[in-house]
Amino acid sequence: MSVMDILVERSAPLRRRLPAVQRRLSAVRRVPVLGRLITWLRLDFAGSLVGTFFFCWSLTPSLLPRTWYYQALVTGVTATIGYAIGALIGVLVRLIIRKTRRGRPLARQTVTAAWTVLGIVGTASAAWYMAGSARWQSDLRDLMDVDSPRLYHYIFILLISFLLFIGFLAIGRLLRGASRRLGRFFARWVPVQLAVVLSALVVTGLAVWSWTGLFYPWFLGAANSAFAAINQETMAGESSPAIGTHSGGPGSLVTWDSLGRKGREFISQGPTAEEIEEFSGLPAMDPVRTYVGMDTAETPAGQASLAVRELERAGGFDREVLVVVTATGTGWVDEAAADALEHLYNGNSAIVSMQYSYLPSWLSFLAEGEQVDIAGEELFDAVYEYWSRLDEDSRPKLVAYGESFGAVGSAAAFDDLDELRAKVDGALWVGSPTWHPLREEFTEDRDPGSLQRLPEYQGGETVRFWGGWQDPMDVSGWEEPRVLFMQHSSDPVSFWAPDLIWSQPDWMREERGPDVLPNFNWYPFVTFWQLTADMAVSALMPVGHAHNYGGELVDAWLMVVPPDQDWSEEKLDELRDMVQSFDMEDEDRLW
Repeated sequence: MSVMDILVERSAPLRRRLPAVQRRLSAVRRVPVLGRLITWLRLDFAGSLVGTFFFCWSLTPSLLPRTWYYQALVTGVTATIGYAIGALIGVLVRLIIRKTRRGRPLARQTVTAAWTVLGIVGTASAAWYMAGSARWQSDLRDLMDVDSPRLYHYIFILLISFLLFIGFLAIGRLLRGASRRLGRFFARWVPVQLAVVLSALVVTGLAVWSWTGLFYPWFLGAANSAFAAINQETMAGESSPAIGTHSGGPGSLVTWDSLGRKGREFISQGPTAEEIEEFSGLPAMDPVRTYVGMDTAETPAGQASLAVRELERAGGFDREVLVVVTATGTGWVDEAAADALEHLYNGNSAIVSMQYSYLPSWLSFLAEGEQVDIAGEELFDAVYEYWSRLDEDSRPKLVAYGESFGAVGSAAAFDDLDELRAKVDGALWVGSPTWHPLREEFTEDRDPGSLQRLPEYQGGETVRFWGGWQDPMDVSGWEEPRVLFMQHSSDPVSFWAPDLIWSQPDWMREERGPDVLPNFNWYPFVTFWQLTADMAVSALMPVGHAHNYGGELVDAWLMVVPPDQDWSEEKLDELRDMVQSFDMEDEDRLW
C-alpha cells in the first residue's frame, strides 16, 4: 500500500464531513464577489505547505522585540517567499508525477485528503506559533525592559500579513498572466517550449527594467529631494553659537545655514566651559566642534580641506585630543559620544566632521554606498596631513571615530592594521556593520576558540571587541594605540548580512549573548528579514541593548584614550546618566 493510499484511508473520518463543507462553499461561490475571490485565490498545494512553514518561522524570536506592523511585514514577506519556493517545487514535482503516471492525475479523494490535512495541521501550527510568539515577545521585552504588546496586536499581524500576501500574490499572478498571453502570441511563430521561455524572459526583463530603470531611480530622486528639503530645517531652540570654537559662530569659515540640519543640531548641543566646570568643579575650556555641510564645497576633497582650515581656526590642533568623526548618512554625529569625551577632558578636546549625504544611512547605503568611504577617507587624510607636520610632543592625540554606517567610512582611510597603528593614537568604532573592512578581517582571522560575536584578535594586543556593560572587559595588556569595536550581542546592525538568507552564521551556533534568547534560531530567508526589521527599531531600545550605546560610551573613551585626570566612580555614574539621556528621549516612540 502506498503512502498516499494510507493517507486516504486514515482521513476517512474527515472526508465524511466534506460534503457539508462543500455545500457551504458552493453557497458562498454563488455570491458574485466572494465567488470570484475564492476562484482567483485557488492556491498551489506545495506553495501553501512551504508558505505555512515560513509563516510559522517568521513568528519565532530574533534579536529584538518587534512592533506589530514590523512583525506583519516580516510575516507577509516571508510567507510569500515560502509560497513562491513551494510553488516552484510543486511544478517540478508535478512534472515528475506526470511522467511516472503517464499523464494520469492524482485521485480527487487523494487531493481532497491532502488539502484537508494541510488545512487542519496548518491552522493548528499557526495558532501554536502565534501563542509562542506572544510568549517569546514578552520574554524579549523583559530582557530589554520595554512594555509588552497588547492582544489586538496579534490580530493586526494576521490581518496585515494576509493582505500583504494577497498583494504579492496578485502581482505574481499578473506577471504570470502576462507571460502566458505573450507565450500564446509567440507560439504562432515558434515552438511552444521556446515560446514559454521567451515570454518568461521578456516579462522578467520588463519587470526588472521597470524597477531599476524607472521606479527605483524615481524613488531615490524623490527621497533625495525630500531629505534635501529637510536638511534646510532648523530644530526649535537651535541657534548659531556665540563662541568661536564652534563652526557657524564668530569668525567661522562656514555659515550657520550651510551646516545642514544635523550639523546645526550637533553644533548647537555642545556644552560650554561653564557647564563643564559646573559638572567637574575644575577649570574647563570651551570644546572645539567643527563641522562642514554639503553646501560648502562641490567635492568631498573640497569639504575636507575646508574642514581642516576651520579646525585650525578654532584651535582644534592645540587641544589634548582630536577626534575625526565620520558621520552617518544624514550627517548625524552621536551627541552622547561627543558629550562624554568633552566632559572627560574638561573641554580640552576637538571634534571634526562633515556631511556627505542628505539621506538616512540605509538609503545612502543603497543609493550611494561609496560616498561614506570617500568622505571618511578624504576627511581623515586631510586632517592627518596637517596633524603629522606638528611637533610630536605638543600635538593632540589623534583618534578615529565612527558609529553604525559612519564606522565603515571611518575605516576606509586605513588599508590594514599596520597603517591604523601608524596613523592614530586610538580608534573607536561603535555598532559597525559586518562589511566594515577591518572588522571583517579581524573577525575572520580571530584567534582559535574565540567567539564570532566578540572575537579575540592577536591576543587583544591592539584590537579588542567589547559587548558593553553586560560583557565586562579587562584592559590589562592592551597596548597603545588601542582599537575598540563596541557591539552589543543584540545589535542587529552589527550582525545583519545578506548571506543570512542562505547560511547560518557562527554567532548563531555559539553561546548566546546575555540579552539574546536561547531559542533564537536560524531559518533560511526568514532570519534575514527578521534582522532587517530589527534594525528599524534597534536605536530605540533602552541603553545597553541593540543599537543604543548611550552611557557606555563614557567607558569606551576611558578605555581607548583615557584622560590624565582621575575621575571618581560617582562622577562617572553621573556622566553616564547625563549622556545616555540623549538616547532615551525617544525610547517609547514605537512602544
